[in-house]
Amino acid sequence: MKTILKVTLMFAFVAFANTLFAVGNLKVNIIPLSSEKAVVAISSLTDSNLKISVTDDMGQLVYYKETTDPSANYRQVYNFSDLEEGKYNLSVVSDNLTAERPFEINHKRITVGEEKTMLEPFFTYEDGYLKFSYLNFNKENVTLYFFEKNQLIYSKKIGHDFNVNSALNLSKLREGNYVAIIASGGKEYQYPINIR
Repeated sequence: MKTILKVTLMFAFVAFANTLFAVGNLKVNIIPLSSEKAVVAISSLTDSNLKISVTDDMGQLVYYKETTDPSANYRQVYNFSDLEEGKYNLSVVSDNLTAERPFEINHKRITVGEEKTMLEPFFTYEDGYLKFSYLNFNKENVTLYFFEKNQLIYSKKIGHDFNVNSALNLSKLREGNYVAIIASGGKEYQYPINIR
């Protein structure tokens, strides 16, 4: 029993360490060159495909690109001359990491905000328990929602701690399809569960 506990704790520690290492893996920067152009520089410690998007302050998509060749470094000059003055958000997704950087175009000037990194939560369902962990780097409020056929049947405010680990006993639920959602900082992460 002690051996199993040690192996489980070691696995949890290694998974946590790998997660922390992965977060430093993706860096996004916007370097203004002029009033209309900027270099978007993305670096990663591993080669990966990237999903790059720009949204306006209403959340409307104004640009989207997926890279086709895995690379550790991406540099591209972007021409923002077609964008109206206002606030925008550059988002880059690489595997289970997302890095965002807000920027503003105002009086023919590009101002860049602080980078924000998010890592998808880890979910598992076994022996009647839904277990999840989430590293809340931005310390935003986290809420768990649990749905059956698009109907909310449970919700819980988890708080804004950095390290969120929890389990939910689902052993009394009837057979069917369910969805767990972790919501934090305007993002939602879904995990479908099929109970048989």
